[in-house]
Amino acid sequence: MPVGLSFGGMDTKVLTPCRCMLCALVIGAGSLASCRGGGSNGTCLEMTITYAGSKLGAAYLRVASDDGGKKFRFASNAVSIQALIQVESGGVTCAGGGEPVDVPFTGDVWVDVAGTAASSCADVNNPNPLCKPSAGDPQAHQTGVQRFGQLTQVRFDVVDQP
Repeated sequence: MPVGLSFGGMDTKVLTPCRCMLCALVIGAGSLASCRGGGSNGTCLEMTITYAGSKLGAAYLRVASDDGGKKFRFASNAVSIQALIQVESGGVTCAGGGEPVDVPFTGDVWVDVAGTAASSCADVNNPNPLCKPSAGDPQAHQTGVQRFGQLTQVRFDVVDQP
């Protein structure tokens, strides 16, 4: 599953539950707590994604700082919303260093029911302004502020559009 992230030159680590399990198996069970953000140094973002609907299609996650993604951006594509939930929900992305400032951000998660986002959202490393949900796609939108040196939790409850 393609994943792309950028934190304006800061050191980053992406820790999803699956990656944390690998981390725990390789390094030892004691590392699992730090994978989940407990005791982790740095500025971290944890995402929770839910969907109770039944629509099918590829799923997309886009989160970026409100300065056009210069401070940070995170993107992930999956073959389905269930796959995106399994890989990204509960995952923690952390960055160390950087300016000691709080950063406003905006995020979207959606199911591409019509299949129109595939080409505009294919490259997770280079944001495309056309990569966004269509009006009828099940989607969730969140805004918030990532606090420097803290864990920020974001919840995306994807809902079917009327």
